[in-house]
Amino acid sequence: MTRCSFIKPTNGFTLVELLVALFIFSLISVAGLALLRSSADGQVAIKNRLAQHSDMMRTANLLEADLAQAISRQVRDNSGNNRAAFVHGADAGPIGSGGAEALFAFTRTGLPAAAGGSAIGRVAYSFVNGAFRRTAWSAPDGGTALEPAVLLDDLQSVTVRYRDNGGQWRSDWSASDTAALPRAVELTITPKLRPAYRIVLLVGTQVRPAPQIPGAAGAAR
Repeated sequence: MTRCSFIKPTNGFTLVELLVALFIFSLISVAGLALLRSSADGQVAIKNRLAQHSDMMRTANLLEADLAQAISRQVRDNSGNNRAAFVHGADAGPIGSGGAEALFAFTRTGLPAAAGGSAIGRVAYSFVNGAFRRTAWSAPDGGTALEPAVLLDDLQSVTVRYRDNGGQWRSDWSASDTAALPRAVELTITPKLRPAYRIVLLVGTQVRPAPQIPGAAGAAR
């Protein structure tokens, strides 16, 4: 007599179970990819923010070095006309052609003197097409301007205020004394889509009499 025997099938996945496993695996993969992309975007954003902060600090240090060496020395343009030691706006620069984008210019000392040259020069700052620029002249009187250096770019605005000897903040500088310097300069630099930076720097050696603010304690009577 012939006997038939059946082999018991081994355990395995059904098609439905396989599809469910693939679906769960795809969800985990998508979540992991999103997390990885978010981490990469965060690292790029942090790197860009640190680079911008580093550029801002270098600019602040350069401004501080320039303004700390400002001196009350008038200059002459190429036509021989006298110009104030510290000027604001369109008069910025030794030839008085700073334009609407000019912010301020002044005479400073402490520059490396070339052979036969002077350690005194002229420095101007301007805001042009979203860029904060510095222009220097090798000589204060009718010298040739060097190529402007872009310190910061991709900016929304740059505004300037000046503190006078009366302790008041002003949006312009038009002192009657052409040798006068402001006490301090305040710059508000606003990058695009970023918070604004506020920089306040002293001007010159501060050997002038302290500002006398009316009503303040210790004011001269």
